[in-house]
Amino acid sequence: MILRTSALAVLASTTLAAVSQSAAAGGQMSLIELERKVSRDYQDISHVTPEQLEAAMRRPEALLLLDARDAEEIAVSRLPGAVAVDPDISTDDFMQRFGVAARSKDVVIYCSVGVRSSKLATRVRAAVLATGARSVANLQGGIFAMHNTGRALVDGSGAIDFVHPYSRWWAGYLDFDDLARYKAARRATPLPAPGAAP
Repeated sequence: MILRTSALAVLASTTLAAVSQSAAAGGQMSLIELERKVSRDYQDISHVTPEQLEAAMRRPEALLLLDARDAEEIAVSRLPGAVAVDPDISTDDFMQRFGVAARSKDVVIYCSVGVRSSKLATRVRAAVLATGARSVANLQGGIFAMHNTGRALVDGSGAIDFVHPYSRWWAGYLDFDDLARYKAARRATPLPAPGAAP
């Protein structure tokens, strides 16, 4: 019995150390683990990688890119061509606002890491596809994954390197915490309306 208890204690200690080490890894490494969890939790939707989104962004006429973060987050930076959407919008309101714009397009929704956008994509997916959208997907790892891999971010004035970390805890998923900002670095202009040129 003592041997069995010792073995359990060693196993528990090893597991705790692995979890602590994983959390301490921070940045993209921890974000990859979170992406896996989000993908498991939201299996009814597609999850596109930053590479896949970057390729889709080369054909903006075939893409509806939606930013499901708060206004303060968007003011710091967003992905080029993104349109703001309230992450808690009802399906009816979503369809009224974006239904026509989504027809014949791939709809990609993102937030900081993919949780809010996955919830929204799951909620509106069936209605959006019924109106003729080609697909509805979450951006795997959200804007944090784009930032961590050095992809383009913009604010109301042009290219920018900063991203809103959502909170100090969530900032642990950023590789470049010196580029985390809670306030816009420059005066922001509103996001374009659906269908408007970015």
